[in-house]
Amino acid sequence: MKISCFLFYLFLLAGLVSCKKDKPTPIETPKSYVEITVQPTYNSSNLFLDSIYLTTEGYKIKFTDLKFFGTTLKNGQNSLAQVGFFDFAFSGNNFLKVEQDVNLFSDLQFILGVDSLINHNDPSTFSNDSPLNISNAGTMHWGWNPGYIFISVEGKADTLQDGIENYNHNFSFHVGTDDYLQTKTFSAINWVKTASNTHTFALQLDLFDVICNGLDPIDLRTEFLAHSSSLQTALTLKFGKNFKSALTPY
Repeated sequence: MKISCFLFYLFLLAGLVSCKKDKPTPIETPKSYVEITVQPTYNSSNLFLDSIYLTTEGYKIKFTDLKFFGTTLKNGQNSLAQVGFFDFAFSGNNFLKVEQDVNLFSDLQFILGVDSLINHNDPSTFSNDSPLNISNAGTMHWGWNPGYIFISVEGKADTLQDGIENYNHNFSFHVGTDDYLQTKTFSAINWVKTASNTHTFALQLDLFDVICNGLDPIDLRTEFLAHSSSLQTALTLKFGKNFKSALTPY
């Protein structure tokens, strides 16, 4: 009787092991990512911070800082991401990379800046990995103004054509406040497969078009400071519109 019971449990155990072996292993669906990159240029050549460039007036200039936010990125009802952030000095060409289905985003629309619905939120309440969190946004959030800087372009210029290089003429463009929000739209996007699970949309931002050759050229000798105050409305609008126009598919 004891031997029969032992054999019964032995066969039962063997059956359980066999069933476990025969059970198929679940196949994980690979993650799919989309990313947006931005290549800064100057007159169609790749731009480098602190390199010397010429304006149409003959000024020698250097760009020292280039940052901007894009928020509420979507295609119709399909949301791509809440925010993308470009910081050329810190993150190179990276603007956004998220896990998403590329097939949902043949077109793309986003706010150039920080959506007014979240622009005035407490910056410490955003998740730690959000570019809008104060620890990540840093100087892109105004301490004196309840909101974010949407676009920041800074640099130095030599506006005296005297044969002596002296970059003592600073320029600074900080576009912010809800009045200067703009919407940017791209249609029929050519997503390029850049890795087995990643598709990329590459943009370029030509700062020559922002300063010299855009919708409304800027003379850095006399138009060199705009921090979105009420006294700087005309230059802030001019710079913001030029910036939006200069951001194009690469």
